[in-house]
Amino acid sequence: MPGLRAALQEALGPLCRVEREVRPVGDCRLFVVRQPPTGPDLLVKVLPGTLSVTVDERVFEREIILLADRLGHPRLVAPRGAGRAGALVYHTRPFIEGTTLRAWLLRNGALPLTRAVEILRDVLDALAHAHAARIAHGDVKPEHVLLAEGRTLVADAGIVDAVGRSLKTGTPRAANAALRTAAYIAPDRRAPGRHVRPGRCGPGDAYGRAGHSHGGTARGQPPLAALAHGAAAALSRR
Repeated sequence: MPGLRAALQEALGPLCRVEREVRPVGDCRLFVVRQPPTGPDLLVKVLPGTLSVTVDERVFEREIILLADRLGHPRLVAPRGAGRAGALVYHTRPFIEGTTLRAWLLRNGALPLTRAVEILRDVLDALAHAHAARIAHGDVKPEHVLLAEGRTLVADAGIVDAVGRSLKTGTPRAANAALRTAAYIAPDRRAPGRHVRPGRCGPGDAYGRAGHSHGGTARGQPPLAALAHGAAAALSRR
């Protein structure tokens, strides 16, 4: 979209510099932003236009601040803020040097089983903390699993439901489905006619989605849900 970079620069202010655009996640565009010398770099994630027009950015910014206060765990990348750049709504988080699990798989193919199990365990550890704070991730997939200097981190926990709570009056709750990837939606949110209240945490979010996303890391694609669920449940008992 012409002018998006300039709109972001204006929204973020003169102390920040929009440096480059990186690989998108679904329909969301991502930009790396440099802050003053004492501040960490930020990753800015811009929501698609069809979703942005349905979001009240003031409510969304408040939801993001509340979310950040509740995600204090070393394996969770907490959001930093949110706003509007022109017609589009965005949210920010610290930029993590490294790669996503998706990018690693595209470059290298299958993960060794031992490494896949380690990643799955770390993701479940992060999700357990989020669930203890009554936060459902909402969109666990390889793009939101970050591999950095031997660490495994989970990004965007709670963003889907934060968007859901920020929709303008009269907008269908399903509008935030644009942020999800069908192959990684947990069965409890996928069932026809079934609505999951924003913030609800259940077995599907913890094991169905985390297992579904990462049980297939050895092959680089989503596995059968039943197999992934069983692997994730087995790890949880260790």
